[in-house]
Parts: sequence; structure tokens; C-alpha cells
Amino acid sequence: MPEEFDFVVEMSEAADGYDIEVSSPCGEDRLITQIDAHGLLNRLPTLQAAVLGSAARSRGVSTELEAPVREVGGVLYDAVFQNAIKALYLASRQKARDRDQRLRLILRVRSPELAALPWELLHDAKLGGYLCLHHPVIRYIEVLEPVSPLRVRPPLRILGMVALPGSMGALDAEAEQEGLSAALKPLIDEGMVQLEWARGQTKQDLFQALLRGCHILHFIGHGKFDERHRQGMIVFSDEHGREDSLHAEALGSLISVADPSPRLVVLNSCETGTSNAQDLFSSTAAELEHTVPAVVAMQFPVTDKAAVLFSRAFYLALAANRPVDEAVRTSRIALRADKDDSLECFTPVLYQRSGDARLFDLTSARRSTPTQTIVRDINQLQRDTQSHEIPEPPPRTTEASRKATSATESSRPGVTPYPEINTERWVVSMAVHPEGTLVATGARKLVRIWDAATGRATWDRTLGGWSTMVNALAFSGDGKKLATGSTDNIARVWEMETGSVAREFKHRHFVNAVDFDKGSRYLATGSADATARVWDLTTGSPTVTLRHARAVKDVKFSPDGRFLLTACEDKRAYVWNLDTGEQIAQVPHNDFVLRVAVSPDGRKIATGSQDRTAQVRETGTWRPLFHVEHRAGLRGVAFSPDSGQVATASEDGDVRVWQADTGRQLFHIDHKRSVNAVAFYPDGRFLASAGEDKVVRNTRLPEAHA
Repeated sequence: MPEEFDFVVEMSEAADGYDIEVSSPCGEDRLITQIDAHGLLNRLPTLQAAVLGSAARSRGVSTELEAPVREVGGVLYDAVFQNAIKALYLASRQKARDRDQRLRLILRVRSPELAALPWELLHDAKLGGYLCLHHPVIRYIEVLEPVSPLRVRPPLRILGMVALPGSMGALDAEAEQEGLSAALKPLIDEGMVQLEWARGQTKQDLFQALLRGCHILHFIGHGKFDERHRQGMIVFSDEHGREDSLHAEALGSLISVADPSPRLVVLNSCETGTSNAQDLFSSTAAELEHTVPAVVAMQFPVTDKAAVLFSRAFYLALAANRPVDEAVRTSRIALRADKDDSLECFTPVLYQRSGDARLFDLTSARRSTPTQTIVRDINQLQRDTQSHEIPEPPPRTTEASRKATSATESSRPGVTPYPEINTERWVVSMAVHPEGTLVATGARKLVRIWDAATGRATWDRTLGGWSTMVNALAFSGDGKKLATGSTDNIARVWEMETGSVAREFKHRHFVNAVDFDKGSRYLATGSADATARVWDLTTGSPTVTLRHARAVKDVKFSPDGRFLLTACEDKRAYVWNLDTGEQIAQVPHNDFVLRVAVSPDGRKIATGSQDRTAQVRETGTWRPLFHVEHRAGLRGVAFSPDSGQVATASEDGDVRVWQADTGRQLFHIDHKRSVNAVAFYPDGRFLASAGEDKVVRNTRLPEAHA
């Protein structure tokens, strides 16, 4: 579905309420609204009882049960869809209809207490009732790993698992297995889909099945929410048939062993969509978004019949080449049609971190199934249920070119930057100009240049649609160019004087990293297509291609241009000889390596990983000097201009400065949220840090450390 038909609602905390910002096919707007989030959260038990009760009660009783559901849905709708935002929604809906498209409702909820609310209940009687029955509703999770559609060579591999510990109530697992097999039979017969079931009910059984890889994981069983740890859980059986729970974070780690790894997880279990108001990622589904691009889960307890019917309708829609968001909407309608006063259609929740809901490029020789056929097949299923090469390397940077750019040495005094630059957006990437006068920030779909001294924006450019993320930024050594890397698979080189694009370099997947050599003649790029490349800025041609096992997350030239340092999702950083294209060293970690840095004197390298550590090593011998630890994964690492200090930043908001020879901590800075980028100013007096609290904080370092 074209991105222009996304009605994107961003919700975040504000000093006097909640900030609602809308981007739509017909324009943008924002407002401050009041929502009694805690009062609504206190009503969740009543809503859960109403949803379950409606599945079994007669029509009259079910109508009474629906009253609090409609009321909560109306309160949520009225809080967001006010005045101009409501007008934008109506205009966008009509525009989508005129183009024969369906408007998608994208919820980017950045407030934990709002994320815990049942937004699938949005309701307005004058507009046809519940919005989720008219539009796909997607809870868009803000993590720094968006995804593009996966081109799958058939068969699409679906791994199913049933876990029913003896002490818990039984689900109709056999019926759901049969229903899933029946829904997928047309694609199985064509050789487009392969369905495999895990052989047992334990975590070890799932581990062994995942080692064979899959594209979709479908879990049938039970879920819980751990109030003490504020995190969702999936319940497995142990070898004796007893309950054996696994928290969502650990489940994500378990799923990550699959190769190929799943693009979609379906959790057909109760309470897997339940969130905690203090933690944005506390639900099982949201936590799994760190590992899996899309998760379908249940926010209320679900009956066996609804679980079976949902699975059948969902995979019928996927088999008809529908994107996952539309498949969820179709399944809601199937549940509603089965018993039109049942409220179980509001139980499924879709979490996603990809702007494109078509997670798989899966096609067959036959034409896409018409909508009428899907409805007919769903009706039949309901009746069934009721009845039972390396090129020339780049030349090294010369001594002359090194001296030509020596104006950025730390001995040069710089400006005093503005203490906090309010960017009003999550900062994904950041770079400081070689003269220290400008700061560049990258956010979702926006590149902006700021005057460091005043904190005012001086230049900005919009890239792609709302889901395009600017992953990387770098200024050239002479300060005349800015490079950007983004999730539209393009690295761009901008002329600072004119603001125009001078070069574009294309990858087959997201561009995660960019870096200029010191002479500003070459650009290195790192991509999720598992390559790092060096491009000649004069000819626009690649001179070196360095292949990796997985996505390349960062790239850095050495000051003399002899080697390139890369970070990779295979849990290693690599050092490459640019004269030969050969790998000369590795730095192992225990999780994704996300950031790398080379000291300006060329004597040290630093690597930062999701394993919560940074390593500092000396070049030449590549022996470790020390490692440091944070409480969460590292998102930034940088050396000071004199190479004497190294700064690290993590997703828990902690920024620390260390002595680069000994690893002794010198200084720390606290942010409220994840810090995604850190950089020293060229005179070494200030450190810039930025991330999810939407500010660039310029911190004066103590004199002893500056």
C-alpha cells in the first residue's frame, strides 16, 4: 500500500498533557490534549471481562457488556481526533477512497502509559463505529532497526509450536493446528509455503526447531504478564509437563538463533499484548520488536474458538497476497462476523517497526484472490469450526592532504555551543562540523543543520516518507560536504554551500553508516545488504567492496586511509586493509557491534556493542587495552581530538568519558532516554550527545579532561 495513505499519529508526553502530532495524506497538525491515562488503565479489568463475556453471552447481555468498551473507545477518539486533526482524518479517508486505497492508522506511541491503553477500541458512532474495522491499525514501535520487505524464494517457512503445560487450562490446539494447515493448503500445494511443527512443548524443543530457521513463528499456548518484572512472558512446558515461563526479552534472544530469522511472530495466546504503564517495551509483543519486524499478539484473554478463527482468517488473507496489517483487519472482521455482538475482534494487536506491512515478497502464478472469495472462504471456515571480485583500492591519504586539513586539530579554539538544542524529534544520528560551528542531526525523514552557537536551525532537507530514517551523518574533513545514509537504501553527498545533492550511492538495503576519508576524496558506506563500500567522489564509482556475513552497522576510515574499521551484526568488528581488500583483524563481542571509532592519531580503535560493552584496542598489534561496561547496549562511541579520551553512550541514557590509555572513568552525563550519538567538538572542550529525548546536549568538559 502506498505510504501516502498512512494516517500517522504520534503521541508523547508534554509538560501540560500529551503532545499529539499527525502526519497524513492531506497535511500535518499537532495539539496538546488531556488524557486520564491512569483512570483508563484502571478500567482494563472491566474491559477484559466484557470482551470474554461477550463471546458466550446472549445478544442482550453482550450489548450491555459493550457499553464500557464503546465509552473507552469514544474517550480515546475524542482526545486525539479534535478539530483540525479530525478534519485531516476525514479528508485523508476520502482521498484514500477516491484512489481506491485503504487508509492505514499508524500509532507511534512514545508514552508508556498511553502505549498500555487499548487503542484498537477507537470509536465514533457518526463515522461508522470502531476505526479498527475500517482501517488497519498498526502500533509502530520506535526502534532503530526498520525493515524492508524480504524477497523469499519459496517455500515460505512457517514454524508452529504448541505449549500446553498440564497445570494450565487446555486450549483447542489440535483444532487450531488443523485450521492453520487448512488455511495454508493452497500455498502448500503450490510449493509456496512449508508448515512445520516443533516436536515438543519445551524451550529446548523450540530452540532446536529454530536452528533450522523459519520466516514466520506461530505460537499456540498461554501468555502471562509479570507485574514484578513488568514484562510479558510465554509459558512453555518443562520435561515433566509443568509450567516453565520465559520472559519476553529472553524469548527474543531465543528467536534470534534462527537463520533465516522470522519476519513475523504470531502469538496466539492470551495477554501477550498486555503492557505496563512504566515501560514502553514491557509487553511480550513490543519487546520482541527488537528481534522481529512484526508481531501479532493478544491484548485480552482469548477464547479457543476465537483463536482458531483468527488464525484461519489471518493466513487466508496472507495467502491472498495481503500485507500483514490488512490480514489482521480481515481477521477482525471474521471474528465480528462470527458473532456480531462479540468484542473479541478487538483482542488482536499488531506491533510493527517497518513502514511497509508487506513483510514478504511472496507471489505465485495465480492471481490475487478477490475480496469476495476471501469472505466466502472465511464463512466456510466458520461453518467448519462450528461443525467441528575486489577492485582497485583507493590511494592512501597523503601527508600533504593531511596537513591541508589540519585546521581541525584540537589546538584550534572553537565557539561555545548552545547548551541544549531542542530538535523536537528523536535524534538517530549526529555529526559536528570540523570547525565546530554547525551540528547536523538525522531523524525520521529529516536532516537538519543547526548553528552550534545559537541552537537555531539553518538548513534542513526531507527524505522519503514518514518511515524513512536517517541512520548516519558525516561531514567531510574540509567541511564542504555532508554525507547521509538512510533507510531508502541511498547514501547522499550534499554540498554545504548550495544544499544540493552532489552524489547518490545506492545499496540493496538500508544504509546504516557513512564516513569520509581525511582528504575528502572517498566515502565509505555500510549497509544492511551486508557490504561496506568505498566510493570515489570524483567518478561516483565504487573502488572497494567488503562483504560481511550480516548487516554492516558502522564504518570508519583510519586517519592515513590505510584501513577501514567496520561494525557488523555478526557480533564482530573488522579491520580491512584498503590496499589489498583483505581482512587483517577482528574484534569479537557477544552481541551486535553497532558503533566503531578510530582515534585521530591512528593508534587506537574503539568498538561499541549491544552486549553493553565497549572495547579499546591498539592498532598494529590489535591487542586489547581495556573494556568498559554500561547497563544497556551501546549506541555511540567517539575519541577526543587529542586521542586522550573516549566517550561512550548507551540506550539507558548514560554518557561516559574515559581515559583512552587506562579506561579510568573521567566524567558522565545523564539523559532521560536512549543516547544514539556522541561527538567531541574539534577543540575538545565540549561533548555533544543526542538521542530519544529530542535534544542535542552540549556539555563543557572539566578542564582537566578537555
